[in-house]
Amino acid sequence: MTFRSGLLALVVVAVSGCGAGPTTFGTAQEAYDSGVEAVSEGKHGLAAERFRAALDFGRTSELADDAQLALARAYAADGQHLLAGSEFTRFIEFYRTDPRIEQAAFERIQAYAELSPRFELDQTDTRQALSYIRIYLQQYPSSPNVPAAEALAATLREKLARKLYEAGRLYERREYYEAAVIAFRDVLDEYPSSEYADDALLGAVRAQVTYAAGSIPDRQQTRYRAALDLYDQLTTLFPQSPTLGPAQVLYDRAYAGWRASGGAETAAE
Repeated sequence: MTFRSGLLALVVVAVSGCGAGPTTFGTAQEAYDSGVEAVSEGKHGLAAERFRAALDFGRTSELADDAQLALARAYAADGQHLLAGSEFTRFIEFYRTDPRIEQAAFERIQAYAELSPRFELDQTDTRQALSYIRIYLQQYPSSPNVPAAEALAATLREKLARKLYEAGRLYERREYYEAAVIAFRDVLDEYPSSEYADDALLGAVRAQVTYAAGSIPDRQQTRYRAALDLYDQLTTLFPQSPTLGPAQVLYDRAYAGWRASGGAETAAE
């Protein structure tokens, strides 16, 4: 075999599937068409390999933009969402004037949303998806995909709110009451429209009352006062919340503790 013929044989090799052996393509068009055929047969993993082979002919070829977008979509259809997200990003960055960028940006959001794990796990991908949603809504406020993007954002924010709320409950169970108050308040500060917001504020009142009760006498008045303030915030922000019943019991405890620690005298002065 001459050097030239050996080089041509190595130009583009795509693995065609289980036990089928390698397939060599002479042109980007051949590789791309083979990928399209694989998609039509539901063989998305194989399609991704063929579209990758088409790109191996160079990103300046006439088919490069089509192959890049098709590669990202093939990964997404194959459930390889991390690879899909990366390839959508490459399409957006390499082909900035392509009219399909808006749709690719939305599909990138969907890929990272699929990567978002259960609330108790690391939420890096959830935050990445939310970041891409913010960018998308800024760049394409009139897109027909906006309602779907906003719905995804709401779902992802609920997950982050729950993670914070459960962190507060964990601190409370472990009797780290000050940390529990901070975590519960973070739910309200960061996700005020979350379904966990009023429960979190109730948790903050509860943890603050317990924290005050276990404090040294010199600190109790201030800490009970903080519990009363949290109760006031709960009743102001959520006047119809079912948490107000148990919150009232906590208020009575906090008020009694505040008076017993000299709060009434301080207020009078």
